[in-house]
Amino acid sequence: MKDWKLARRDLLKHLGVGAACLPLLQTTKGWAAPVGQKNLVILQMSEGLRQTYWKPPGGPLATLTPTLISFEPIKSDLMVIPGLTNAGGGGGHGSYGCVYYGMGGTGGGQYKEPTGKTLDQVVANALGAPASGHLSLNLGIQMERAPRSTTSPGGTMCFWTGAGNPINPTGDPYAVYKDIFAGGDTNPNADPATIKRLLAQKKSILDYVGDTLDDFKSRLGNDDRAAIDAHHESVRQLEQQLATAPVDASKCGGAPMAGIDLAAYETYPKVMQAHLNLMLAALKCGVTNVATLQTGDSSGNNINFGAFVDGLPARSSNNYKSPYRNWHDLGHNPIQAGVDHKKIVDKWFMDQWMNWFFMPMKAAPAAGGTLYDNVLTLIGNHMEEGANHNSGAIPWMVVGKGWGKLNSGTCIPGGGAKVSSVMAGICNAIGVQHPYGAPLGGMIKG
Repeated sequence: MKDWKLARRDLLKHLGVGAACLPLLQTTKGWAAPVGQKNLVILQMSEGLRQTYWKPPGGPLATLTPTLISFEPIKSDLMVIPGLTNAGGGGGHGSYGCVYYGMGGTGGGQYKEPTGKTLDQVVANALGAPASGHLSLNLGIQMERAPRSTTSPGGTMCFWTGAGNPINPTGDPYAVYKDIFAGGDTNPNADPATIKRLLAQKKSILDYVGDTLDDFKSRLGNDDRAAIDAHHESVRQLEQQLATAPVDASKCGGAPMAGIDLAAYETYPKVMQAHLNLMLAALKCGVTNVATLQTGDSSGNNINFGAFVDGLPARSSNNYKSPYRNWHDLGHNPIQAGVDHKKIVDKWFMDQWMNWFFMPMKAAPAAGGTLYDNVLTLIGNHMEEGANHNSGAIPWMVVGKGWGKLNSGTCIPGGGAKVSSVMAGICNAIGVQHPYGAPLGGMIKG
């Protein structure tokens, strides 16, 4: 056998399992990140950041600000970039839809829309879809509950595959899990019992294939035995994956905890953690190269931070858009009863992302080190602070080693530079072509 890929079909046919088993065996590539795979993550916030507590002095990051203190363990990999502009993308809330396009927008209303692909899709298309077929993974946290900030696409979606084509974020972590981890030809809408039964059937087929391969190998020459061994190893890996996936928690991890009430205000943290776990699992196992998370829409009217953030009251004294301390309410009125609640919420997000996302990445082995070494994360926003709605001084952060190409461990004042200049630096670090022009000065080494 000179070409094992061609001979494999004949082999399987003679083993009696036929071509129906081929999709199972081919899915192996979709469950392990390729060596050297580079990944991009974007975490989108809303209503800006309290600059007094977030923005450090320009230059090397020495002592981190109160909002960023949890990033101390990865300070050398952190780039803080205040003062960016989203020129032409609409002002204030209206800049939400174009913030990751960075080259203007269109539309006659307040909420502008991009006329091309956003950063996530530029990178995803350049890197190519993994074997699983998932080009990018776009998630959102509880965005369908009233009161909605707007129904305009430019105010509710910030990731786009092109002009007029927004990506609607998937808010249900259970649906996402079934979709990307149900495996091969399993119906993503099947109930857990059905999925488990189908996986058991696949496992029985693989048991037969493995045993027969052993017998077949004994009758072959050395060269063909090596090919059989390689094929057998693929079967063995798939068996391990099926033994734990997905109802029994897949090899990749990411299975959402049972019983999350997606409609309850107080479960927002559980939904966010479930989505972060899914992102980690998808990246770790090569399901996608790009993952994005929308933590709210352009205003965040429907999030009640008082239901789950310590130090915030159950109700708002301002009653702005809702009776609760929602994101919009915090933006316009950060201080209530002498306490800066927006500062508390800003830090809450940074703390959770550090604990639920960056630290687990650092603990996940991968080619060349850990998963963390292979991921670049952009933490974005679409205005400076909710109180001023300023889309000409946007605060962004880039987290990750950048494969040695970024001047990390610094604060680089944007000085009114376009957000597209930071996207150019990100693309340069990943090594993909882009339409963004020159990178922000000081962002790239050398």
